Amino acid sequence: MRMWKRSLLSSILAACVLPAGVALGQAEALPSGDCLEDAPFPCSTPADEGLDPFVLETFMNDAAWWGEQGLIMGAELLVIKNGRIVWHKVVGWSDYERRIRLERNSIYRIRSMTKPFIGAAILMLAEEGRLELDDPVARYLPSFDNERSGGITIRELLTHGSGFEQTPFPEGYWERPDLRSAVDLVGAEGPPNPPGEAYRYADRNSATLGAIVAQLTGRPVEDFVRERILVPLELHDTHTYFSPDSTWAPRVNSTYGWTAGHLERYWDNTLPQRTPWFRASGGLYSTVFDYARWLAVWMNLGADGSGRLLSEATVRLALAPGYVPGYGMHWERFREAADGTGLPAFGHSGSDGTIAIAFPEADAMVLYFTQSRGSPLVWQDAIRRLPSLVGLE
Repeated sequence: MRMWKRSLLSSILAACVLPAGVALGQAEALPSGDCLEDAPFPCSTPADEGLDPFVLETFMNDAAWWGEQGLIMGAELLVIKNGRIVWHKVVGWSDYERRIRLERNSIYRIRSMTKPFIGAAILMLAEEGRLELDDPVARYLPSFDNERSGGITIRELLTHGSGFEQTPFPEGYWERPDLRSAVDLVGAEGPPNPPGEAYRYADRNSATLGAIVAQLTGRPVEDFVRERILVPLELHDTHTYFSPDSTWAPRVNSTYGWTAGHLERYWDNTLPQRTPWFRASGGLYSTVFDYARWLAVWMNLGADGSGRLLSEATVRLALAPGYVPGYGMHWERFREAADGTGLPAFGHSGSDGTIAIAFPEADAMVLYFTQSRGSPLVWQDAIRRLPSLVGLE
């Protein structure tokens, strides 16, 4: 899988220089055992949970150096082992131009890390008997009832085997008044490849799943996600819609993209979101704490302290390999359990530079959030090293 390809040596990174006038500096390191008051997990130390603090400190020092080189704008690292926070630090900036330092548990645009929530919504409806995974999409969305789209099933959307590709949405998509009508354009256009043959990651799949939820419930998919997932799990810092007037807007980090050899800010919390409706393929805003709680539900086979979100059988189905070993049902799969029987390492990444991975065999989670889109080399190098932070090779 592309996430685990080896990056170039760090000596090549040293050749990357920061454009004049954009020296980033770094935030002060925080004590490894220093937990925030609202932390959803108890606090411990790496040594007390059997981890090497030197490995964690080295990674964080490298993140600070990447910031000094202008390769990332800021980074937040949360490591949880045995259900306890053993590391939570930040370096760099939330917004360089406004001189706002990155803060722990601030809010990020998590982009494609939204996908597991949409997949869960579909699986919940399946458990309730409101759909079957092998149903044709055309049964719920008439725009798919044509020669090119008619054979696509819900299961193929979940596993990215629909035949769609990661290309721009059809003309007029973003101007539609809601997700449901926008997806009608997707169905009418159809995929360029036959469904059911191969894995091809595509935002169209997630958008279509969101439209199916809306069609079945008679309400926008974000209402279902909020009422059936976010509120019951008490994910209070995860949001489906942003406005600069939101009470939580000051906590949202700016996002930067790699352009012409350096990072440029392309969105900040004084601007509205691009569309007035929820992007099922990547519209959530969230924090490392909330996403860690989300991972914990899946590590616990679908249950949290107050009840059950999904059955154990559904969780195992969703985390099983689909068309490729690296992807299940709207979850990325990073490695199999060493004994070959337990849950795999799983999680998801987002295109603005966020990633969260659960390592069930180590009873651990790693969440590495930046807001630096398309930064060269660093992203692959960081992800390749995440297993080592929890003692895995």
